[in-house]
Amino acid sequence: MNIKQVLRYILLFLCYMCIGLFGFITVIYLFFDSSTLGWIISLVYPSVAPLLFLLVLTSGLIIIRFSFMGKQREMSIMALICTFIFIGAVIPYPAVPFGIAEAENQMLSNYGRSYANLGTSSMRPAPYSVFDSLFGISIDRTEFSVQYDIPYMDNGQDTLRFDWYCPEGEGPFPVIIAIHGGAWVLGDKGSANIPVFNQYFASKGYVVFDIQYGLFDVSSLPDSFGIFTLLPQFGPSYNGSYTIEDQIENVGYFTKMLETNSSKYNADMDNVFVVGRSAGGNLASLVTLGYKNPLFAGNFSSTMTVKGGIWIYPVTNITREETGFFDPLVEGNLPIENQYKKLFAASLILNSTIVPPIMIVHGSKDGLADYQSQGVSFHRLAKNLGHKCILITIPWAGHGFDYNFYAYGGQISTYYIERFLALELEGA
Repeated sequence: MNIKQVLRYILLFLCYMCIGLFGFITVIYLFFDSSTLGWIISLVYPSVAPLLFLLVLTSGLIIIRFSFMGKQREMSIMALICTFIFIGAVIPYPAVPFGIAEAENQMLSNYGRSYANLGTSSMRPAPYSVFDSLFGISIDRTEFSVQYDIPYMDNGQDTLRFDWYCPEGEGPFPVIIAIHGGAWVLGDKGSANIPVFNQYFASKGYVVFDIQYGLFDVSSLPDSFGIFTLLPQFGPSYNGSYTIEDQIENVGYFTKMLETNSSKYNADMDNVFVVGRSAGGNLASLVTLGYKNPLFAGNFSSTMTVKGGIWIYPVTNITREETGFFDPLVEGNLPIENQYKKLFAASLILNSTIVPPIMIVHGSKDGLADYQSQGVSFHRLAKNLGHKCILITIPWAGHGFDYNFYAYGGQISTYYIERFLALELEGA
């Protein structure tokens, strides 16, 4: 066997591996998105699949050229496999215009002429741009400054910190409090919380605070909590263990600190928005619905006005199971059943007299914070109760879709979040 034959066999092996791998990924993405592997694939695959398909196509052509040339049946099978992978790779993109059309309907039905007449010259001009997917979104970094790791609380066990993205100018500026995700047991501010999002909105005149809030000790959870019990290294090494009740108290403490130091940090406490992703979306929902709720009396700044909550693939509705699966996370001063009602938005909204406007941004393929039960269901509930609630659906996107800020999910969500903020500042 000469060197050319060896190289050809190696090349064919790699091509078969490529076809097999992406065929497997496509099956999981299309049909098993609720599995652990499915939501991990859905996190990254939709935004990169079209480019990766070029690798699949090249592999298929090489296999046909060196293995199946003249073999009609085998060539047809390979063509079908590549077509199937191609469908999985591009299927989100024909759905994008329909997702945008539905988002436009949501905005118009909630804001009417105010949305149609909104001045948008300094905003993103379109919900999605292929050019920006390839080359990124332009951010003027001369328009803001960043200070990192500023301490705001020391409880004797841990020091909690925040990053401060401050626009240039005198201020005060409308506030965005950004709360990271991570299933309450991992994650952090900074690189784990999409800093380019914070940079973008700081460049547009919002003072952004990207905060820590403490994490629950993952070793205290049952093995059935899944992959999160294997990932304690993805977050700060806290000495304490913080339940959801503790975490929202820490977020509340931050709002009190900000009230006391609003001049120092150029923060307009009359115009506060709370943004959270995943478990951070849960905490953002508790700030949104709880900051004037007696259940959280004394927890938050007394002078703060929350103008809106932006919950991105949030957890809104968890009820107690017979197994007590979430009990360790949910425990607090109330009986455990009441703790669930207090700490999840679908129950809390029923006992909230002040409900600021809410925007939920959710991927339709989210198998972790389920799109139907956590996004659509809450949106329907809030609308039935007469509250302003907007649901922006990112078609075929999974959990964490905006971690690729420049992909279609990141672009669409930024476009509508930007307009939601502006409209609520105008009092639309």
